[in-house]
Amino acid sequence: MICPSSDGLGKYTLGPSEIRAYYHGGSDYDDYDEVERADYTKGSFYVRGKTYASLSSKRSGSTVTLTSTTKVYNPEKYGKVSYNPKVKFQVKSGSKWKTLKTVAAKKGKATYKVKSKSKKTYRVTFSQVSWATGATSKSVKK
Repeated sequence: MICPSSDGLGKYTLGPSEIRAYYHGGSDYDDYDEVERADYTKGSFYVRGKTYASLSSKRSGSTVTLTSTTKVYNPEKYGKVSYNPKVKFQVKSGSKWKTLKTVAAKKGKATYKVKSKSKKTYRVTFSQVSWATGATSKSVKK
């Protein structure tokens, strides 16, 4: 039995394990037998906290300041807490997204300043890790 609020997030490994089976039956239902075997099957799975990414922007002349906020759901706290992934600030170039800079968030925030005279579309994204999902913000045009 796994309870993320007490066991935490991350990788859980299963097996090997002992299997115990009981048999009741026979014509008079009085036969009884117990079988014990080892199951050497191994496996693993991940319990990841859902992450959230948002992006705000501010323009001052030809400088656009992009500020990202990142959070992760923490089952031990029963809510979202600040999360510090390596955030990729991206700009839309044609139909593709180009990474401008990768910044490590601190206290759930990351900031990047970019010079641009024309309006462009930006977003932030980060990858999943063993205990947290990845996320991409909604895009902003500034």
